[in-house]
This record gives sequence, C-alpha cells and structure tokens, in this order.
Amino acid sequence: MASEHRYSSWEAARFRVRHAIESARAQYTAALPTPPTPKPPAEPPVPADLLNLVCRLGVALVGAGETSARVQEILDQLSRRYGTDNLHFMVLPTAVFVRVRTDEGSAIDMLDARVGTLPLDQIAGLYRLIDKIEKDAPPPTAASRELDELLAAKPGSPPWLILLGQVVLTVGLGMMLNPGARALVGYVVLGLVVGVLTQLADKVRLLSMALPVLAAALVAALAFGFPGALAGGQPEQLLIPAVATLLPGAMLTNGTIELATGSMVAGASRVVYGINMLFLLAFGIYVGISVLGPLADSPISSAQLGWWAPLLGVLLIGFGHSWRSSAPQNSMGWLLLVLYVTYAAQFVGKTLSGPLTGAFLGGLIAVPAAYLIQGRTNAPPRQVAFLPAFWMLVPGGISLTGVSELVLHTTGATAPGGLEVLVSALLSVMSIALGVMVGSGLMATRAPHVGTILDSMLPQGRHLPWHHDRDPDS
Repeated sequence: MASEHRYSSWEAARFRVRHAIESARAQYTAALPTPPTPKPPAEPPVPADLLNLVCRLGVALVGAGETSARVQEILDQLSRRYGTDNLHFMVLPTAVFVRVRTDEGSAIDMLDARVGTLPLDQIAGLYRLIDKIEKDAPPPTAASRELDELLAAKPGSPPWLILLGQVVLTVGLGMMLNPGARALVGYVVLGLVVGVLTQLADKVRLLSMALPVLAAALVAALAFGFPGALAGGQPEQLLIPAVATLLPGAMLTNGTIELATGSMVAGASRVVYGINMLFLLAFGIYVGISVLGPLADSPISSAQLGWWAPLLGVLLIGFGHSWRSSAPQNSMGWLLLVLYVTYAAQFVGKTLSGPLTGAFLGGLIAVPAAYLIQGRTNAPPRQVAFLPAFWMLVPGGISLTGVSELVLHTTGATAPGGLEVLVSALLSVMSIALGVMVGSGLMATRAPHVGTILDSMLPQGRHLPWHHDRDPDS
C-alpha cells in the first residue's frame, strides 16, 4: 500500500509540473506580438503577355526596315491602346528594351532583334496586325499567336521564282544604270550566280557569314575574266547591278536619319555596320580581280540601248523585287506606280542639278507616293510600297562604286580620284536620307485642304489614308 501511495503521489506531482509548464508556455505565447498576415503577391503592373507582344512587335518592325524612332512611336501607340502608359521603349538595330515604371521603382526587359530582313508579304501582314491591334485591341496572347504564324510562314514566292526575281532585278538595275547592249548577258549570268549563292547562304550558316566577300569575288572574277563576252569591254559597270541586293543602302540611310534625329547609338551602329559591309564587298572585288593576275585590255563596245531602256528597267525592277521579296498578291500595279513616280523625280532632279539633287528628290517623292496609295483597293501598306522604290535608289551603290574604284586603282585597273568618289558617296547617302526625312515630315503635317482637293478627284467611297480612324503614320 505504501508503494502504491508513493507512486500516485509521484504521478500527481509530475502532472502538476507539466500543467504549470504548459500554462507558462501559453502565457508566454499569448504575450508575443501577433505576426502580420502575409499580403497576397501584388499583380504585375504590366501583364507578361503584353510585354512579350510589344517586344516581339518591335523586333519585327526592325526587320521591316523602320527606323528606331519610328518603332518606338508605334510601340508607344500600341501600349496605350491596351491601357498601359507606364512603358518606355528604347529600340536598337540589335535589341528592343522596355522599362516598366511602378510606384516602387522600375523594371527592364529586353529582347534580341535577330529577325533579319522580312519579305514584303510578311511586312504587309505585320502592318495588318498592327492595324487590327489599334482597332480592336485583341488579347495579347491571341495577337502573339498571330504574329508567330506570320513570322513562321514560308515566303509567298517559291525558290525558283525568287531566283528568277534576282535575275530580273539585276537586269532591271543594269538597264537603268548602264543600258549597254553587250552587258545584258553579263547581268543575267551574274544575277543568276548571286541568286544561287543567296539561296545557299539561307541554308548554310558559314556561307551566310562569308556571302558578301564570296559573291563580290565571284562577280568580279567573272566580269573581269570575260570582259568581252559579259561586259562589252566595261566589266566595272557590271559590279553594282550584280551585288545590288547585298548593298547596305537601307542600313546606311536609316543610320543617317537616326543620327540626324538624335538616335546616336542606333544611328552610329547602323552606319558602322553599313560601312563594314561596303568594305567586305570591296575586299571581295579585290580578291576576285587579284586571282586573275594582270588584266588584259579588251575592245570596248559603245552600243547602247535606246531611251526606253531605263523605263523598261524600272518595270523589271518592279517585277524582280516583287518575285524576289514575295510581294503581296495584287499589289504589283501599286508598286510599279510608286517606282515610276520615284524614278521620274530622280530623273528630273538629276537632269536639272545633278545626281545629288536627283537622289534627294527621289527620296522626297517616294514617301508621299507610298502614303497616297495606302488605303486604296489591293494597295499594300505604306512600308511595302516604299521599300522597292527606296531600294531602286541604290543608296549604297555610289558608295560601293567609290570603294571598288579605289580597289581597281590598287590593282592597276583604273585611276580615279579616291577622295572625290568617297565624299560623293557620303553626300549621296545623306541626300537620300534628307529626302526621306523631308517627305515623312510633309506627310506628318497632313494639311487638310490638300486631302479635300484630292478626295474630290477620287471615286466615291474612297478616301485618303489620313481620313481613316488610324493615324496615317502608323
């Protein structure tokens, strides 16, 4: 009995101690401050799908040949259309940066711009998508899917038609720049060579990196190796039309425009890239001529085609660009209209005052001409109508001519004034860039009385682009 009593006393004592500990713990816990309730994660200031959409649209617009300032303007309009006004864009030729401003600070996102130059049908689809966003503001995910399908689509022209377009374009440029009767065979042969190399470069990455040097070397070797059969004794006149599609004319002109408008980083990078491309082409010409050794003189043919040759050349340029760059269906007539108007302005300026004035007037007229047809039945977007006319001006052509002449002087083939041709090259690019800027500025003013007069001459129910709800600059 005594042991049982001691056991029960021990249990009771242990129970009292445990109860006291638990009571003390409860009192201590109750005295502690209550932890704050965790806040739910804050919603991002801009949805991720919207950020992705505007960045990818910016990259596509760079591939469409727009200047950095113009891309920023379009992206600003699209972001405001989605009800977002806290985005700021910085566009470079190689990347699109976006800064999101919040109450706590800001965040930065970036997307590489490695899309290359888009074909004309994809450019047309891109601007249709932008118009759709400005009008209806579809969900960003749906717009992104449509952009994916657009960029993943194959070119509208099959490979054989792209190759034919390259040849026709080369012949057209040759007939416009140098309508020599004996040079037509050379234009066809060299256009075919460059076209085959370009298509192979699309499939072989190593070849794409060496394409400017290799193409220029083959063109120079063939032109100077067979001057009688291909060039009528003037092989240097075959160089520019043959490699015209490799010229960085758009890069140099856009860079000049960006430098003039204050986009120094984008402008300087484009200009440096364009100059580097020109010297790669010139190096290829040097290699092609050097492997031939001493150049033998050949009889020079003075046979020239008639006054109609440049006009036919512009027609061939239109068809060549349309096939090579996969222009939208039913747009050929509008593209030819802009090409002929631009050529007429360039011809008038060159006749009255010289090549620089012609380059300026060509760039000046090409922009309003592309704007005025926008919105007509089957008419392509402004950028699609403008680009073939812009490329016809061959803004890098005179630059390459000057550099190639220096190369020929080094090899002993000719003896030009090097400094003079290089200065002329720079002035030519600046003239076209200035013309494009002035033409864009004239269309941005949009004088209402001009639109009223022109609308009175159009068929009923058709209006000029600036009468639409959308901004004509978009």
